Amino acid sequence: MNQSAMPKPVDWDQLYPGRFMKAGELLGKQVTLTIKSVDLDELEGDKGKKVKGIVSFNETPKQLALNRTNGTCLREMFGRAVQEWIGKKVTIHPGEWNGEPCIRVYGSPDIASDMQIEVALPRRRPIPMVMRAMKPRAPQSQQRAQQGNGQQRPSQGGQQRPAQAQQRPVPRDDDGEPPPDVRLPGQDDDAWQPGRE
Repeated sequence: MNQSAMPKPVDWDQLYPGRFMKAGELLGKQVTLTIKSVDLDELEGDKGKKVKGIVSFNETPKQLALNRTNGTCLREMFGRAVQEWIGKKVTIHPGEWNGEPCIRVYGSPDIASDMQIEVALPRRRPIPMVMRAMKPRAPQSQQRAQQGNGQQRPSQGGQQRPAQAQQRPVPRDDDGEPPPDVRLPGQDDDAWQPGRE
């Protein structure tokens, strides 16, 4: 096996790749993906087999097994008819649950404005959350064309933040830290691959 072809792991989750996305594979970054399908599958868990919702994406072969929190976020943004979620974009980011890393839904470019939601879990207090209206990003080819026309150059690695997003208060996670606000390099040009920088 050619060792130079394999990337060096950065996070523990990268040591054990599998069918489903893991928080560590996001490398601390937000990623916007397009929903390709929503299905049910019987998965083996700590308490035996359980039927769960599974979301597949156009940009990666990795799937997202829906927990109640992420499923509620998607329902609040896109409605109860889950097959109508197909083609919608969702932004995910690494979060934390009970001291363990997890994937959380952050928002979508397909919602018109930020949405206050409440996630009700069994035997727990409802959790208030905000689904963020993500601003669509111009494809890199369009950004290069704008640079050539004397328009404002994007800063920070080719990314230009809309003025409205800069005025919005920075959201904080449970630790008081702002969540990451970056996209994977080359995401517009290539399919996203977990753990790839």
